[in-house]
Amino acid sequence: MKKQDGVKWAVKNIGNRLTDGQPYGAQCATFIIEFTKKYWDVHPQGEAKDFINYKWPKGFQVIKGKNQIPQPGDIFVFGGEYGHTGIVTEANGTYFNSIDQNWYNESLTKGSPAAFIEDHDYSNFLGIIRPPYEDADKGASKKSTKIETINHTINYKMANRSGNVKGVVIHNTAGNATAKQDYNNLRNASVARYEAGIAHYYIDRNTVWRAIDTYSVAWHVADANGNNSYIGYEVNESMNASNKDFMANEQATFKKAAADMLYYGLPVNRDTVMLHNQFVPTACPHRSMAIHTGFDPVRQGAAPHSVRNQLKDYFIKEIKKYYNDPSLKAGSPASSDVPDKSTVPSTKPEEEAQTNVGSTGWKKNQHGTWYKPESATFTCGNTAIATRVGSPKLNDNIFGYWFQPSGYTPYDEVCLQDGHVWIGFDWNNIRYYMPIRTWNKVAPPNHGVGQLWGYIG
Repeated sequence: MKKQDGVKWAVKNIGNRLTDGQPYGAQCATFIIEFTKKYWDVHPQGEAKDFINYKWPKGFQVIKGKNQIPQPGDIFVFGGEYGHTGIVTEANGTYFNSIDQNWYNESLTKGSPAAFIEDHDYSNFLGIIRPPYEDADKGASKKSTKIETINHTINYKMANRSGNVKGVVIHNTAGNATAKQDYNNLRNASVARYEAGIAHYYIDRNTVWRAIDTYSVAWHVADANGNNSYIGYEVNESMNASNKDFMANEQATFKKAAADMLYYGLPVNRDTVMLHNQFVPTACPHRSMAIHTGFDPVRQGAAPHSVRNQLKDYFIKEIKKYYNDPSLKAGSPASSDVPDKSTVPSTKPEEEAQTNVGSTGWKKNQHGTWYKPESATFTCGNTAIATRVGSPKLNDNIFGYWFQPSGYTPYDEVCLQDGHVWIGFDWNNIRYYMPIRTWNKVAPPNHGVGQLWGYIG
């Protein structure tokens, strides 16, 4: 028997209540007793905390203390009044995952079913018992099998969620930062920056950062229902990672989403797995859509319903993989179907972006604003832009909302005011103006403009 076989036994018993015929139900200790009896005919005695001092037969390794990283298949032991125990699935130097009985909804008289537990810490850790697996490590190990996990909430208290979690939303960051870099940049950011958009998680193939606990609202979809009812996951490096690396980032995200859906008892389907562009007009998740459907929402605009469902079905399939076996290593097994062409959106050539710069038709109103009709679609780059209600002026006190990275909108007017080029558009029966590049304040048609803060199509 190999150590992964021990893990598979634990996974197979998620949701079961193993009692060893004892009167107090599905306790953590009876889970381990049934495991060791089944494979080695060993019946440890006492409370869970006593297992670390039980006289295990030859072949079992007892490794006490915290100067180690438990390995998959190890039996961990916590101290405390009764202690606690379970089977490790993966670990690093800060946290480990496991499958335990009687952790959620614990009861000394009835116990509770086996469940996948994320991020146990080592505060009450006494050590491990390592069964005599064929491939067992010898002695204390320092080998990490779990990617880095940062459970450090941002410096702003978000509101508690109202009602139950309804599902998950998979985002793409529309930036180059790794999850660790976003942690360093965002954990102590301003409230204004959080208002521009902040998700519950930022994830890549090396790191999971939980920015906001899942009991709280996050401002991740620019929609009240979505912010309140759905957990948001940002897949990092969508503007610079290779297809292979970005897909590995996705896999780590799918694993995390699956764990949360298990915790909240949510099924994995089209009602619970959502896209950002189902809540508001946005290209997000632009990179995932380009990779898995061949449709580029940055270049091609709003995705048809069939393309959205194609991407959702891919997300659902991949999340289910980890939902059905949460012991799978993050990022594996990754899809081998990696596109061989670039899927990173690039800025349109500057000459294309400035097609209408020198055209005629400009008029000037009594407020000094140059304006003219123009019909196109603007897609925001990787930085949120503040909109104004009713007029294109920076000093206007009527702030609209933060237009999100990868968001797009059709517009019907272009203006020159306050050193910027503005577009005018209607949303929910309100007239908004948004700056999209700088202007040198020279009257048209001889004016000059800076680089676009996104794309025009």
